[in-house]
Amino acid sequence: MGLVRLSQLPLRLRLVLWFAVVLLSSIAAVEFFLITTIEGSLQQEIDEALRLRASGVARELAASAGERLDAGDVGGELLELTPEEEFAAPGIYIRIHDLEGNVIAVSPNLRGGELPATPELLSGGLAGREAYETVHAEAERVRVLTLPVVSGEETIGVIVVGESLHVVDATLRRMRQQLLLAATGAPLAALVGGWWITQRALGPIAEVIRVGRGISSTGRFDQRIDEPAAHDELRELVTTFNEMLAAIERSVVRQQEFLADVSHELRGPLMIIRGNLDLLALGLPQKERREAAREATEEVERMAHLVSDLLLLVEIEGGEVAEHRPTRLDEVVAEVWERAQRLNSGSHSLILGGNEAVSVRGDRDRLTELVWNLIENALRYTPTGGCVTVALRLQGKLAELTVADTGIGIPPEHLPRIFDRFYRVDRARSRAQGGSGLGLAIVRQVADDHSGDVRVSSRPGMGSSFTVVLPTES
Repeated sequence: MGLVRLSQLPLRLRLVLWFAVVLLSSIAAVEFFLITTIEGSLQQEIDEALRLRASGVARELAASAGERLDAGDVGGELLELTPEEEFAAPGIYIRIHDLEGNVIAVSPNLRGGELPATPELLSGGLAGREAYETVHAEAERVRVLTLPVVSGEETIGVIVVGESLHVVDATLRRMRQQLLLAATGAPLAALVGGWWITQRALGPIAEVIRVGRGISSTGRFDQRIDEPAAHDELRELVTTFNEMLAAIERSVVRQQEFLADVSHELRGPLMIIRGNLDLLALGLPQKERREAAREATEEVERMAHLVSDLLLLVEIEGGEVAEHRPTRLDEVVAEVWERAQRLNSGSHSLILGGNEAVSVRGDRDRLTELVWNLIENALRYTPTGGCVTVALRLQGKLAELTVADTGIGIPPEHLPRIFDRFYRVDRARSRAQGGSGLGLAIVRQVADDHSGDVRVSSRPGMGSSFTVVLPTES
């Protein structure tokens, strides 16, 4: 339940809370590391001081004692600290035991008190083992070392050296208090700092949300988000979002233009069909009835051709995957040229200027549409008696299909838009000639779908030349 509630919080608040948790965890880890490190370092220094003191006493005893250690072997000043030692380690206490474990001497600063050492620790010393242990004495801890006194190769006694850990514990206690104080103020600092950071960091996201809601409520895609000054991921996000909005805006504009163009293109044929159907209902003479029916049929065929071209464009632009396989482009060109010859009926000079054997990887039906639309477009805009030349050549690893005509040509200002859907240089003439305004758009889309390109050159009154370049099959 806790996680569910957390996931329902705003992103800013979640980031602030996570920031506080990470900060507190880091402080706790640092505190543990510092306390452990400092405690270990201080204890190591104490252990070295204990061993240094015990070793000095053990050497003195081993040099003066015989086979057995007794109280007479302990000199009066042996267990006293020098002024330097007293200053460096004021809390070191010494107690000496004989082989039976009896106490035979204690340091003057022990003042008759007990130096705690467990029986196991003392037994280990009597057995010749050196050992450290931290024990509790009254209200404080004491670090204890047992060091055997060895004469020759025999253990003759044990030295017990201890030092109070009161100073160490006090130091560690003060450190814990200071770290706890820092940890107490950390959540407030984390909340305030984290909120400030998230406000600055998530500001662009808030702007994205605002613009997105504005677009959702108004339907206007011309709105944009101001890009942040910093060159970071958020700037990239805003830039990407603006690019997406621009693409959507272009798509919406194109869709609106497309709907307007389709409506315009279909309105004419529908009006003609309706008018002719009304004439047929008036009981006209047979000749006029046949003429009305013929005109209506032509418009139906024109609408069917228009719809077929539209469906093909929608398939290609919508990314519908065509099955690309090895295709002999020269065979496609020959088939389309022969069909165009049959439909031409000698009104134009249709020449196949070259048709080299070329194989490309593509969709045969769509490539057929490409070639047919180029030839049909050239025939439509070439006056009777003019010439249309088709040529396919292999240029390195590229296939170049060129369709040139001696037609009316295209003014230079219209060349950039002739591949747009429904674009006509002369709308009235094109519609009268039966063009749908989609042929060149289909050529461009099919070429793009086959990783190709289309080039055009034209001079008004001199004709036009279209060249499609396609990669050959490797």
